[in-house]
Amino acid sequence: MAKITEIFNIIIIIALIILGVFIAYQIILKILGGSWQTEDIVVTLLILQLGFIFGIAIKLTKIESNFNNLKNSFCSLASDFKEHIHSHNSKII
Repeated sequence: MAKITEIFNIIIIIALIILGVFIAYQIILKILGGSWQTEDIVVTLLILQLGFIFGIAIKLTKIESNFNNLKNSFCSLASDFKEHIHSHNSKII
C-alpha cells in the first residue's frame, strides 16, 4: 500500500512539473506576443500552486504522523525506564 502511495505521489509531482514547464512556455509566448490570454495563464498558475500546496500538505501529514509515533515510543520508553528504576530501587532498600 505504501508503495502505491509513493508511486502516486511521484506521478503527481511529475505531472506538476510538466504543467509548470508548459506554463513557463505559455508565459514566454505571451511575452513574445502570442499564446493564451492573460487570465488563462493566471488561472493555470493558481491551479499549479494549488497542486504544490496539496503536495506539501501530504508531506506535512506524513511528518506529523511519524512524529506522533516517535513521541508515543519515547513516552513508552520513559515509563518503562521509570518503572525499571523504581523496581531496582525497591530491591536495594
